[in-house]
Amino acid sequence: MLTTLRISGLAVVDAVEVRFGPGLNVLTGETGAGKSILVNALHLVLGGRMTADVLREGADEAVVEALFELPAAHPVFGRLDAAGLPIRPEPGAVSCELLVRRVAARGGRGRAFVNGALCTVSMLETALRGVVDISGQHEHVSLLDPSVHLELLDAFAGLDAISENGAEPTLLRYRAAHAALAALVREREALAADEGERARRADYLAFQLRELESADPRPGELESLEDERRVLASAEKLREAARAAEALAYGEEGSASERVGQAARALAEASLLDRRLEAPLGLLRSAAVELEEAGRELGRYAEAVGGDPERLASVEDRHELLRALARKHGGTLEGAIARRDQMRGELARLQGGGERLAVVQAEIEQRGREAARLAAALSRARAEAAQAFAEAVRRELAGLAMGRCRLEVALLPPEAGVEVGGKLLGPAGAERAEILIAPNPGEPPRGLGRIASGGELSRLLLAVKRTISRRDPVATYVFDEVDAGIGGAVAEAMGRVLSDVSKGRQVICITHLPQVAAFADRHHRVEKRVAGGRTHTGVELLGDDAGRRQEVARMMAGVTVTASALEHAAALMAAARQPAAPPVAAERGRRAVPARAAARRVARAG
Repeated sequence: MLTTLRISGLAVVDAVEVRFGPGLNVLTGETGAGKSILVNALHLVLGGRMTADVLREGADEAVVEALFELPAAHPVFGRLDAAGLPIRPEPGAVSCELLVRRVAARGGRGRAFVNGALCTVSMLETALRGVVDISGQHEHVSLLDPSVHLELLDAFAGLDAISENGAEPTLLRYRAAHAALAALVREREALAADEGERARRADYLAFQLRELESADPRPGELESLEDERRVLASAEKLREAARAAEALAYGEEGSASERVGQAARALAEASLLDRRLEAPLGLLRSAAVELEEAGRELGRYAEAVGGDPERLASVEDRHELLRALARKHGGTLEGAIARRDQMRGELARLQGGGERLAVVQAEIEQRGREAARLAAALSRARAEAAQAFAEAVRRELAGLAMGRCRLEVALLPPEAGVEVGGKLLGPAGAERAEILIAPNPGEPPRGLGRIASGGELSRLLLAVKRTISRRDPVATYVFDEVDAGIGGAVAEAMGRVLSDVSKGRQVICITHLPQVAAFADRHHRVEKRVAGGRTHTGVELLGDDAGRRQEVARMMAGVTVTASALEHAAALMAAARQPAAPPVAAERGRRAVPARAAARRVARAG
């Protein structure tokens, strides 16, 4: 779980440290107080883009640090090890701390660290995948995208999870088989293209290849030529420097070597009288030998270094040729060399098109059978999981006052793919999924974008998260105002669901709803203050019931917190500690709990 988040020099945050705990962690505050800055900081920790634009005015750098406590067996440590960051738990340890640090400097490039080791942002993003799941109010848009629905169904079915015997998931094996099949189909199409076009392409590649092969560039040659050109162009200056250094060190009267020798001779007789002088005497003699060797080496260098105009011209011509090839083929010499190898392979395929076409066709048939077999296995698993997934989400929606909502998962043919045996196989299988809902009885199920309101999407998002959480290894869920567009009894139901989810994993929730805040195990208040003409955002842990009650009352009543509002806040918090009402009663609202009625009274009074 996430234990500490520390931010400095970011946006309106001067310096803030937030300590989170297990269970439901709630952050509240006025609109614009800076709550979302905390979520943005977490995005940066997980590998999000960080530029100097995020720096607070006057700050030299922005720093975001996050401390995680993870199980010793968490896959993040294996991914870090594979990325060259051997951060391993101690033998026999149950858990291990992981400190992630992102820094953006004004006028400089950003840096990323994991447990003090420097790493790239891409390494950070890959390694921390699955550590934190962030859901925001704008994630409703992703639910409106049917392409996401198949991923949700696969996660529920566990099709992307490694089996108990360590076998690779069927979904991953299918994706690899489909990628290989698609590549072969593209090659077949290229081979089957017009013969004249192939001939023109082969002529073009042959011309390009002759240019590269005649130059015969070697890896690292450009840097080597630059070094040699620099030496040849500065030969006279280098020779003079070597001669001058040789003279001062060894060659002329009064040189360093001569003076050190004199010092050694002066100490030689004295060291017979006091043995403490033997050590410095030894150092002087060693220095004399080193100076003599340095002088000889400088002399040999001065003799060898020379300005060869013909060689310099040859080096410059070769250097310019390689730079031209690098510009033409990818920007680097290594890119040009890689392009040469690619062109050789493509030219060989074009020249042997007829023979290769037969081989490719045979491979397509073989790969197609394998892909079709795996796709059939996925289709069976998805068909079985679709009904169970829909039923599980419906049960969750019932607890969110949507018990009359009908929900289905439709399995439809993919929109694009490779045809095998008369069936279209897409990158994810032989079907795509779409979640259909009918919020009200008597209506046919339709796509989310055509029927769901903002509040319904908020509840559906939470219901889906709750459903897949049973198979989701992520230890920390972050919800950024996913309760937007709802209120009243539904808000209380959502707070209870968030509380239930937090019993199995850490939940961090930013909310404006007092009904949700009442369920907090750990409550933080985010405030924006103006001091010295500058805006500062601070985060305060409300460590006792009195502080929490005051904040919940403020959320209910507004700026003026009355005794009545405090009383109603206390009732709301007390109700949050009670067992949940049956879903039907919650949906129909036949018997509102006292806290719910109190919330309505405060709303009317405000």
